[in-house]
Amino acid sequence: MRDERRHEREPEKTKLVVRGTHAGTSFEEETETVDLSMVGVSFYLKTPISFHSFVSIEIGSSSLLTHTGRIQALVVRIDTSSSGKRLIGAKFL
Repeated sequence: MRDERRHEREPEKTKLVVRGTHAGTSFEEETETVDLSMVGVSFYLKTPISFHSFVSIEIGSSSLLTHTGRIQALVVRIDTSSSGKRLIGAKFL
């Protein structure tokens, strides 16, 4: 399968706070980035979340991003491992 990303992702560990809702219940979870680009981020979540959900992501300091703080994003990928970990890909809005 061809990777059609327009922006290179860079591995970087940056602390995040992810807020959203799942099945009508609000959640807030601390995690960290797996990688970043100027248009999106990937991270692991323990909380279940739906594809195409909107989340609010609070990003700590980053050497790669010019914008930090709270950013709205759309969940565009969810990969669940056999251990139950959820790798989330989110596109900044």
